[in-house]
Amino acid sequence: MLLPGSGLIAHVEGKVYLNEQRVEPSSTPIYILNANSVVRTEDGRAEILLAGGVSLFLGENAAVKRVPSSTYSFSRFEMLSGSAVVTTSNEVTLSDSGLYRFDVIPLPGLPTSEKLCGFKVYEGAAAVKLATVVSVLTPGKFISLNLACGDLIPLQKFDIEQTDALDDWSRQRIRLRRAQ
Repeated sequence: MLLPGSGLIAHVEGKVYLNEQRVEPSSTPIYILNANSVVRTEDGRAEILLAGGVSLFLGENAAVKRVPSSTYSFSRFEMLSGSAVVTTSNEVTLSDSGLYRFDVIPLPGLPTSEKLCGFKVYEGAAAVKLATVVSVLTPGKFISLNLACGDLIPLQKFDIEQTDALDDWSRQRIRLRRAQ
């Protein structure tokens, strides 16, 4: 059983590292994520189980950092690079249930090493707090997460049926877990 704010690496494929130590595949989730832990994939993928029925799926060449829990013991992660898919159940704050994706993409040629962060909603709904308003995203909506833009970030549409290898893999892992 996961404790509030805890996290476990449940499944890995390819090269995956926890705090720069190689994670070996296992039939049981045994790698516990503590505050400030970094999970990084290198030509691999990782499934991370969180409290409340939340799963985080890291794509190839991605990295996330576990942010220390708040007073309420919510699981928090910082996307450092790459892409991740998040799936929730009815016990989390994104929506009553849902499937979400975050992408962090370096913008080449900029001296500041700035990155573009995007957020997509495949299922469920999410509220994104901008400078002075809250933008609500429903399935098929995408938003760039750039605080420098204030409230001037437009919602964009995308086709939820167009998927890539990470989307397909995360959905396959969800189906396998539900079948158990």
